[in-house]
Amino acid sequence: MEDKRRELIRYFYHHMGDGKFLRILRSYANGEGYGTEYARFVFADYYEKWEEDYFGKEGIAYYFDRPAVEEDEEIILDYPTFYKYLREDCARYLEQFPEDKSEVEEQLKRIRERFNIQ
Repeated sequence: MEDKRRELIRYFYHHMGDGKFLRILRSYANGEGYGTEYARFVFADYYEKWEEDYFGKEGIAYYFDRPAVEEDEEIILDYPTFYKYLREDCARYLEQFPEDKSEVEEQLKRIRERFNIQ
């Protein structure tokens, strides 16, 4: 299961394109959802308890819809797992765009503080 979740998160960044990576980081840091019609994420506070898609008080949900994927997918991550994956993805991004290192580090710090991640 974790491999599939990990693969889908990587696919999300691929689907968005490298040009959107910093925009996505800023959205995370601001606690705002972001995406396209076929791939997007929202934080737990996006939904109210009475809404069908409510998934709790904490975490992040990624949604992938056809035709971006063969069949609609939804994954929910707790904040520590989200941050672990994000750090890995930032490292991969910085291999190609080392000039963005200070921005990436600043956004990671903001994300860690916003979601109280150790």
